[in-house]
Amino acid sequence: MSTQVHRRRRKAPRGRGAAPRWLAQLPYLIVLSGVGAGLTLCAFNYFRKGAGLMAAALLIGALARLLLPESQLGPLAVRSRSIDCWTLVILGEMVAFVSLSVPPMHKTGLILAGAFGVLILLVLLARTVRLLVGGRRAGPPGDRVVPGEGGHGPPQSRGQV
Repeated sequence: MSTQVHRRRRKAPRGRGAAPRWLAQLPYLIVLSGVGAGLTLCAFNYFRKGAGLMAAALLIGALARLLLPESQLGPLAVRSRSIDCWTLVILGEMVAFVSLSVPPMHKTGLILAGAFGVLILLVLLARTVRLLVGGRRAGPPGDRVVPGEGGHGPPQSRGQV
């Protein structure tokens, strides 16, 4: 019969001015919901508005990471403050640049984009079939490594396979 000792985790003492725990998740949830809403708008063919919303959410996340203490950021604080801020700013600016620089597509543009997507899909399918049928070839047959002769694996005599 074994006896198990159950230890309770001590909770950190909370001061009078301490914020509730759920409040620390709020900046992260704002950024996450902004990006999710932007992706939803993009899925419903509102690319510019959706990308603009995603860029705004990322830049708000950078501002929150810059101004708020780490105790109030939750999962938004991953690395050092400068790395997190620069990452969010660069991503937000890149998404904003794409949303402002891509011209709106008309029917011919959508048809060409769809044809290009089908072409890429066919190339990927052909390469997959070629890989599965032909198998992976490491190189010419003379370049094959025999175990025990400078290759990887345990040394074996030539008679063993």
